Amino acid sequence: MNSSSDLLLDARVVLQRGDLKLDVEVLVQKGETVAVMGPNGAGKTTLLYALLGWLPLQSGWILLDDETFEAPGQDQVTPTRERNLGMVFQDGLLFPHLTALENIKFGADSQAYVDDVVETLNVKALLDMYPSELSAGQTQRVALARSLAAQPKMVLLDEPLALLDIRARVDARNLIRTALQESLAGALIVTHDPADAFALAQRVLVLEDGQVTHFDTPDQIRSQPKSRWVADLMGWNVFYGVAHSSSILLANGTEIATAESGLAGDTMVMISPSAVSLFLEAPGGSPRNSWQCRVQGVQNIDGLARVSLDGPLSIYADITSNAADELGLTIGRECWVTVKATEVRTQPRSTDP
Repeated sequence: MNSSSDLLLDARVVLQRGDLKLDVEVLVQKGETVAVMGPNGAGKTTLLYALLGWLPLQSGWILLDDETFEAPGQDQVTPTRERNLGMVFQDGLLFPHLTALENIKFGADSQAYVDDVVETLNVKALLDMYPSELSAGQTQRVALARSLAAQPKMVLLDEPLALLDIRARVDARNLIRTALQESLAGALIVTHDPADAFALAQRVLVLEDGQVTHFDTPDQIRSQPKSRWVADLMGWNVFYGVAHSSSILLANGTEIATAESGLAGDTMVMISPSAVSLFLEAPGGSPRNSWQCRVQGVQNIDGLARVSLDGPLSIYADITSNAADELGLTIGRECWVTVKATEVRTQPRSTDP
């Protein structure tokens, strides 16, 4: 357990749920939003349910703003209704027989705060409507308003944007970010979408098979993935081989040089597509990582071209669409691929879930 005047949530959740063994330690600072990501079945929703008190801990602790809900040697466990936690579910779970306003007022102590969240989340025009009359995006905004109007110390959100289309997600994401910034509550938000996580959270906790594999800022998650799942999510190139000193030998005989030393054994190699450079002729200077490949496809999105290539290794490169046009990168075109040794990331394969 930790002690800090800025610490809102200090929890270690250890429990067994079916085949899942969950062992997670999470710290959330006051005013901070932390996103929880991971593959299906990793334990993300189970973590939220444990924090709420819906699932008993086998060991560990839960402290919120220095108030102990559960801890070693403590006989009494704080019931859910007394934990001062707000919860927003994927489908909102509004009371169907109440209007949006009546839902928002449910559990609220201050009319002034109700007015504030109604304004912040732009739901004034929805107040007289019933849940059956609301769209998915409107439902989520009303559900968040209801949660924040009760002035919880912390809000838990479980895939709050999963049911929305792309346009609605962007709008809802902006409103939720504003609401969380203006609220005194911290937040823990479960999401599968890195765009949601990186837009809303100051830090991202990655859960895989019940364990934390990465807990850091979005920039660090993007630039330094620590598992295959994160690397795939970020669109990184991933290879496996056997390391010796500063290089990794892949099964097909291709060697990848790194800037590290003392490497040994089965190793996962990760290369960001943005670190891959393309040339029509063999580059000078004898770069350590250079292969002649053939273009398999080019996908243009918002000025960026993702080029898929095949050769000594199959690899993706992200370059500007203008650069792709200048290079004349069409399917079947041969080009040279280079990657600086300093851009190659490695992890011992035994640590990869």
